[in-house]
Amino acid sequence: MTHGLKMSKLFSKSYYEAAKTAQPFWLKGSQIPSTDDITLVTTVTPGTWNELERLADHWHGPISAILHAGNEDDLKLVEIKKAYASHSELPLRADVHLVQFSGPIVSVLLPRNAERNMARLLARTDYVCEMPSNLVPATDIRRTFSTNRNIFETLLMEGDMLVVPTFGFTDSNRSKFTIPYHKSRLLEFVNEQEVGLYDTHWDMNEGPTNLVRWRDAKSLYPVESYHHDYEPVVIASKLTQPWCTERFLDRRSACFLSSYLAGGEFWVLPDDFVIRLPENKEYIMPDIDHVVENRLYAKFIWEQCVHHARQLDSLKLWKTPRSEHVRKQCSRVIQTWGKGLIGKPE
Repeated sequence: MTHGLKMSKLFSKSYYEAAKTAQPFWLKGSQIPSTDDITLVTTVTPGTWNELERLADHWHGPISAILHAGNEDDLKLVEIKKAYASHSELPLRADVHLVQFSGPIVSVLLPRNAERNMARLLARTDYVCEMPSNLVPATDIRRTFSTNRNIFETLLMEGDMLVVPTFGFTDSNRSKFTIPYHKSRLLEFVNEQEVGLYDTHWDMNEGPTNLVRWRDAKSLYPVESYHHDYEPVVIASKLTQPWCTERFLDRRSACFLSSYLAGGEFWVLPDDFVIRLPENKEYIMPDIDHVVENRLYAKFIWEQCVHHARQLDSLKLWKTPRSEHVRKQCSRVIQTWGKGLIGKPE
């Protein structure tokens, strides 16, 4: 079986010629991580390589990164190999998987969601934390996980996810950013309105992660106002979580919808957080692609509602707490599509 055939089957929504260019472990970290560690999963380009270096400086643990390059980037790849070898963390802990083909950075030929799946698939630990490369892990998330391993592993193996709150600067145009590394200092920044809770698609401090509750939290708490656009940074099991659907160019929320409808819970970490720095603007998705993505996602929500409702019903779990999420989120869909097929009297 050829490499291209394997890649095209693994990532069946991608264009064959793009998928076959994937080079797993183009650069491979020399240290073999413990399987019970957490691998940071991300995607970068030659233009954002410095963001991967910054992630490694703060993470100090295993990394599985997709490097998306164009056919014209051969000279840049030579420089990246040199930068990788000279960095203090990357050659020890980071696995870099190269995807190289011509076209936009985010493309239907090989969607960003497919690249997320590839990086997760090639991670060498049982737990992963996928985050965009412009974020900075401000606290020692891996130490928190290790300290609470028994509780956290139980939750993750049941399909739940641990949310790492994201905070961003209110003024993204400043020339210098001071990153707080402790919750108390972060809250001072929040009170001074320099920093706010950042949930994509929501106004600052208004997202489902719930800043009001997080301020005083001493232990894990569940996300109580989930919405299908919610896409936080999470720690998840590599083994039990559904894969990101690859029909979308770049939609992290689609990676979590299936988990939530299957009964998975979001638990927010009370003391850890990541800081969002300004994005690299080397690619802006065209408006037409946003329209297509939104329309596809609306249909995808209906599809997932029916799929998970039927699955839970078949497993005799429809009248159990496991189906609470799908019943709450999908009541209108189930009443139309699933009438008479789901939740039948026993």
